Amino acid sequence: MSIFNQNPSKRIKIRRDIIRDRVHPKDLRQLNIQYACEQCSFFDFDGQSCTMGFVAKLHLEGEQKKLYERTGRMAICRFMEID
Repeated sequence: MSIFNQNPSKRIKIRRDIIRDRVHPKDLRQLNIQYACEQCSFFDFDGQSCTMGFVAKLHLEGEQKKLYERTGRMAICRFMEID
C-alpha cells in the first residue's frame, strides 16, 4: 500500500534535521577532529558562508562549541574538505 493512499492521520512524518554526532571528551582533546566550517577549504571567510551552498550557521566554531558544551554532540559536516 502506498503512503499516499493511507489515512492522513496515520502517515509517518519525516523530520529532517542536522545529524549531531556524540563526541567523547577524550577524543576531542587528543585527536585532531575537524568539526567547524572555519577548518574547511569550502568556507568563504569574507561572506561567512559555504561555497558548496550549505548553511554554515550551525557549523561555525562558536556554535559547535556551545552545542558540545550543552549536549556532548557536534554537527560534523559530511562534505568537509580538509586542507
